[in-house]
Amino acid sequence: MAKGPSESGGLGGDDDAADQAAGILVPAVSRTVRVLDHLVRHRSGATVTELASSCGFAKSTASNLLRTMVTEGLIEYDSVTRRYNLGPLLVEYGVAAVTRTTPVTEARPFMERLAERTELACLAISPMPDGHFTAIAKIESRKDIKITIEIGSRFDRDAPLLSRLIGAWGNGASTADDDPRREEVRSRGFGVVFGEYAPELNVMGFPVFDRDGRPCLVISLLGMGTDLTPQDIDELAPYLVTAARAITVRSGGLVPADYPEAGPERSAG
Repeated sequence: MAKGPSESGGLGGDDDAADQAAGILVPAVSRTVRVLDHLVRHRSGATVTELASSCGFAKSTASNLLRTMVTEGLIEYDSVTRRYNLGPLLVEYGVAAVTRTTPVTEARPFMERLAERTELACLAISPMPDGHFTAIAKIESRKDIKITIEIGSRFDRDAPLLSRLIGAWGNGASTADDDPRREEVRSRGFGVVFGEYAPELNVMGFPVFDRDGRPCLVISLLGMGTDLTPQDIDELAPYLVTAARAITVRSGGLVPADYPEAGPERSAG
């Protein structure tokens, strides 16, 4: 098949670059993303009226867009309840996206070791473009009582541990802000919260850095009450720093110059 100008490196490529520079967006794509975002947030789905109102476009526009999305397999329509919800094709897309995310691939052996060593649930959580966070991988707890946070779970941009980890190294900042807890995160290389998300729920997390030295992933360990104590964290500390550095390097990231040195478990993972 013959290639068009943009595929063969002709004038079309320059046009694409110019469009990117000018910030030209395709409205239909933006609307599609808004619909999907609404459905992600509402497990019971939504009617065409609810989607039109929430996403900010006319009902006729919503109807046409939803019909197309159903045809393409992105969403499903229940003729009994007259509600739309996420479609099966998104599962395939999601699996492909996660398996092609290099930091997650490199993090999995370290997550498995943490889960095996502590018997606790271990999550890989990614910051999203709009500021919220989403769990994109999980190693299940060996404990009888399970943590109910699953893959796809969302966390607000001000989630205690996650916001501190991202804020400690985010935006290329060379120093933490005035929050002393972020300063502690920077000095230790990881963060811990006890009971801030929910009573008895304790969470530890360390960052993985991208090519610019900014956090692109958080690996979190979750325990209830005495399943994760300050003493446990102190014992794990060398491995956490070692893991953060190793995953970052193996995935092509840049470890910030002020990130703590790796602990004694240099061969771990």
